[in-house]
Amino acid sequence: MKYIAGLFVLLFIHAVSASQCRVNGGKWESVAGGWFPLTVPLIPNPSSGRIDLDGYRMECRYTPESGPVARKDVLSTRNNGLYAPSLGNYTVGLRIGGVDRPVPVGTVHLATMFNNGKTHDLNTYMYILTRGSPGKPINIRAGDEIATLQLFQKGSHSDHPVDVILIAGNDLITEPSTCTINNNQPIDVNFNQVDRTLIGESVNSTPIRANIRLNYSCPDPGLTLPITITLKGASAGFDSGVLNMSNPNLGTGLLRAGVQVRPQGTFHTNIYNSSGGDDVTFALTRRPGSTPATGAFSGSATLVMGVP
Repeated sequence: MKYIAGLFVLLFIHAVSASQCRVNGGKWESVAGGWFPLTVPLIPNPSSGRIDLDGYRMECRYTPESGPVARKDVLSTRNNGLYAPSLGNYTVGLRIGGVDRPVPVGTVHLATMFNNGKTHDLNTYMYILTRGSPGKPINIRAGDEIATLQLFQKGSHSDHPVDVILIAGNDLITEPSTCTINNNQPIDVNFNQVDRTLIGESVNSTPIRANIRLNYSCPDPGLTLPITITLKGASAGFDSGVLNMSNPNLGTGLLRAGVQVRPQGTFHTNIYNSSGGDDVTFALTRRPGSTPATGAFSGSATLVMGVP
């Protein structure tokens, strides 16, 4: 019986000696349990034929302990390397050390970590290949599980699979295609000089408006299909149906064919032979009962093309 108790203690000591990982210099998380969550910022960076999700730095190390420096843990990918159902049916993969590894990734060495306190940048990031036709937008909310990195740890103490659960640190709506709205150029909505006494309290009552033409284009030829346009942006504090402005007493609403489109909302339209367009209206509103302060104000939002 004493021998069994001693064995349990030994296993416990081995488990806590497993490697650790962190994101952007944050808290070290142990991989002893075979899986662990890491919250990462989602910053899409368009590149040639792809979108890179590489806006963070992931480091791992051998958990510091007394003992020989020669003790080590080796991390590598396993199986598909990446499990990412939240990224839809797009072609995804891992960029490891600057080399693209489409799923299934297989076994690729990531780091050899010795018992010397040194940290190792895994230099491993997800990517999504773009395409020349619209697809269903990827819609991720902060706190969602976005993907699992399937790794394997071979170490001085134990060998076991490791699942790194990547958690979204922010909202992300993107559509990985090379279709464009207004040729991907910024859309400037300029209300010019505004008489604050004329600003209405709703998008239907306000006379302060700006009309904008949206032009849609896809590089794949002969596309005729329904599409959706999603308005991505923060809502005003006084009205969830309009966009937030730098002046807290102001908001901007979007109207298409006279129907209001709320932030995070969509409207349906079409492209014919790979192109299309819509006329939309941006309407400036104010907090009910307020008199907005004079001076310049600004706001921002993103329009995302996709399919229903």
